[in-house]
Amino acid sequence: MTALRARTWYDATGIAPPDTTKITSITRGDYDVAIIGAGLAGLVSALTLAQGGARVIVLETDRIGSGASGRNGGFCSAGWAAGTEQITQLVGPHVAKTLDALAQHGVAWMRTRMEQSRYAACDLVQGELILDLNGATMDAAEQDRHIAQDELRQMLSARRYKSGVYTPSAFHFHPLNFMRLLAQDALNAGATIVETAPVTRIDNTKHGFDITIAGNPTQIKARNVITATGGYMGHETPFSRKHFLPIRTYIGVTDPMPEILDEHIRCHWAIADTRRAGNYYRRLPDGRLLWGMAITAFGTLDTTRIRAMILHDIKAMYPIMVAQMQSAQIGIDFAWAGNMAYARHYMPIVGAIGQNHYSLAGFGGHGMNTAPAAARALAAHILGDHDALQAFQTIPRPRVFGRLGAFAAEATYRYMRVRDALSERLS
Repeated sequence: MTALRARTWYDATGIAPPDTTKITSITRGDYDVAIIGAGLAGLVSALTLAQGGARVIVLETDRIGSGASGRNGGFCSAGWAAGTEQITQLVGPHVAKTLDALAQHGVAWMRTRMEQSRYAACDLVQGELILDLNGATMDAAEQDRHIAQDELRQMLSARRYKSGVYTPSAFHFHPLNFMRLLAQDALNAGATIVETAPVTRIDNTKHGFDITIAGNPTQIKARNVITATGGYMGHETPFSRKHFLPIRTYIGVTDPMPEILDEHIRCHWAIADTRRAGNYYRRLPDGRLLWGMAITAFGTLDTTRIRAMILHDIKAMYPIMVAQMQSAQIGIDFAWAGNMAYARHYMPIVGAIGQNHYSLAGFGGHGMNTAPAAARALAAHILGDHDALQAFQTIPRPRVFGRLGAFAAEATYRYMRVRDALSERLS
C-alpha cells in the first residue's frame, strides 16, 4: 500500500462513518447541483446548498475524508496559504481585506460547529503557537501575543526556536471525525452522498450536465456541477489539471509516550514554525506526537522512508527527546502522505469555469478554514446571492504547465529550504 493509501492515526481512532447511498440504488434522477469530491469544500457546499432547498448529490471517488481533508495535521487558524503581502499584490488592498475577513469567518464557522455536543469526537483543543527560528521582526499586531525565548523554553525543550506568537482563536482537532460528522449533517439536510463513485465524464447538454460514473450504467443529471477534487485530479477535470499541482506532504505519529512529551513539549497547542515548508506538530489525546513535514511535487515516498524522515526531523529539533524515545524503543507508529492542490499563487480558484460549472479547489496548505469560507460563498452564489463570489472573482487563474510547473514547484521548495537554513544560521 502506498503512503497515499496508508492507514492513518485518524483511521485507527475514527468514529464510524455515516451510511451513504450506493450508486446502484441511484435511478436516473435530476439534481440541482452535483458536487465532485467529498472533501471539506465539497461537503460544506453540499450542506449549505441542501439547507437552502437545493437537491444535491455528492460523488466521491473513494471515501469521505480519504483525501487531504481527512488526513491532514488537524490545524485550523485564520489566513490563507499565501501571505498578506502577496495577496495584496495579487488582488489589491480592498479585496485582500475582504479575503482576510472570509478566512477568519471560516475559523469561526469551524469552531462553532465543533463546540456543539454532537461534534465532541473532534477533540477540539484551543490555541496555536507559531515559532520563529531566525529572529525575524515581529508584526506590531503580534506584540501582545509574543512569547520570548526564555519563556518559550519553559514550554519546549527545543533550543533552536528564537521566539513564538500565540494565537488563542486557532485550534487543532481530529479532521476525519469532523468530516464524518459533517457528512452526516449534510445527509440529514437532504443531500445524497455516493462513495466509491469515480466520475469519468461530465458532458454538457441543453438541460445541464450528464455525469458518467466508472463501471456503472447510471448517469447522473444535474443543472450545476461543482468540481471540488483537491489534489487528486483525473481526466474528468481538465480545468483542475491545468490550474493546480498535486503537492504531497508527510505526517508521522509516534507510539504513545506521554511522560516523554511532558518533559519536552509542555503545552497542548498546535505548533508550527514560520518556514515555508517547515514543521507542524501537536500532542494527541492518547499521548502520541503527530509530526508533519516537507512537501514534494514528484512521486510519493514509501512509509518506511517517511518514518525515517520524520524521526530525523524530530531529532533536528528535539535531540534529547529522540534519544529517550530510542532508549525506550518508541518509534513512528503511523506514517502517511497526503495530496494537496496548489495553484501557482497558493490561492484557491473559486467560481465559474463554464456555464453552470464551478471550480472549488486549491486550498492546499491552509484549507481547514478557507475551504468552508469559499464553499459557503459559492453555495450562496448558486442559491441566488450573486455578490457572494466577488472577492474570489478577482483572483487570477494562472496555468501550472504540467511537469514544467512541478519542476518549478520542486525547485522553489528546495530554494526556500536553503534560504531558511541560511537565515537561521546567520541570525
